[in-house]
Amino acid sequence: MSTKGFSLVFIALTLAILAVVGLFNRIVDPYWYFREVEIVGFNHVKPHAVGNERLVKPALVNKLSPDVVILGNSVAEIGLPPTHRGVTNGGTLSAYNLALPGASWTEVYCLAMFVMRQTAVKRLIIGTAGEILGDVTEACPTDASLGRPDYAKLLFSRTAITASRETLQRQNSPEVMTREGLWYFHRFDNYAKSDEEMIEVIRKHSCQIVPGREIKFDPAHLSKEPVSAREGANLRELIRLARTRGIELVFLFYPTHVLMSETHRACQGAEAQWNAIWRVVSIAEQEGAGSQVQVWDFSSYVPMNAEPLFGAKPKRDRLWQEMLHFNEKVGSAAMDAIYLGDAGYGDRVTVSNFDALVVRREAERNQFLVANPWLTQELDVIARRVATNSPALTD
Repeated sequence: MSTKGFSLVFIALTLAILAVVGLFNRIVDPYWYFREVEIVGFNHVKPHAVGNERLVKPALVNKLSPDVVILGNSVAEIGLPPTHRGVTNGGTLSAYNLALPGASWTEVYCLAMFVMRQTAVKRLIIGTAGEILGDVTEACPTDASLGRPDYAKLLFSRTAITASRETLQRQNSPEVMTREGLWYFHRFDNYAKSDEEMIEVIRKHSCQIVPGREIKFDPAHLSKEPVSAREGANLRELIRLARTRGIELVFLFYPTHVLMSETHRACQGAEAQWNAIWRVVSIAEQEGAGSQVQVWDFSSYVPMNAEPLFGAKPKRDRLWQEMLHFNEKVGSAAMDAIYLGDAGYGDRVTVSNFDALVVRREAERNQFLVANPWLTQELDVIARRVATNSPALTD
């Protein structure tokens, strides 16, 4: 065989192999982008959908153009169900959870702007822990780069081949993510988090808490003046685009476990969360968004946010994975309040009701602490264990 003939055969074989590899990965679809073949027992369970969200989710939303999009970090990805009947208006709207693990406010902002510019979204739900304000307009990736799938990684990479093979091998495993982007996290794990794992979660969100010290709430420390026009540049831009496009915008301050609320209170001061909420409602009012933009808070001291962290319930039946991540039962209760009018959980916050809400919530916290002395006791134990790097959470 001549050199030219050999080269042509080699190129043909290479292209044939690539075609077979690409077709294999497209059919198995380990990252859940193509969605052309879905067979129970073959490729229905997608163990590699988690961990590859940034590769797939933005491009997939661009492709699907859902009516409702949920944004936020892992808390939203794990706990806010896109298929809730209120979110989807009884199933008449398509919805997708575009939340990404570890997403910063900048990333959430950029994705929100991308979604509003490039899709036909009607309703945008943004989960936040209070980090939502930005004072400069961020430089974001281009819409083209966010909406364009990376076919080389999806079809021809070595990691895609490995992911496809493992997808076929792990079809008897519990599902890790829904087709609408909700992450099941550790929901189907048979074990509870160990004391050591719990301490690590707490340590990441804790300061040097002084056991037994009550952090007093001082209304004088609340920022009650209208937010300066120089503040919140990207939040203002986001609200303005939503208003222009007629998109319903909901800022959802996450449900917060009472232990985490007390930890934040000890580390950041009693007024920090209220100041974060005030900045958003103040800017929303200044931008004249009216009822098109809603702000909701679910960090109240109620039984929903006070599940014992070391209960004997299986993970799938629990409300909270730990004091940061909640399961979709809690997220569903929040959606019930926003879209179904259930007044038993959370509150819509506006400039006009802000003062009264602060007074009521602080009174509810004080009543909760009196009725539940375990909360202060457990927080003191956690503080001592974090300070001494000890994993045990019991005396």
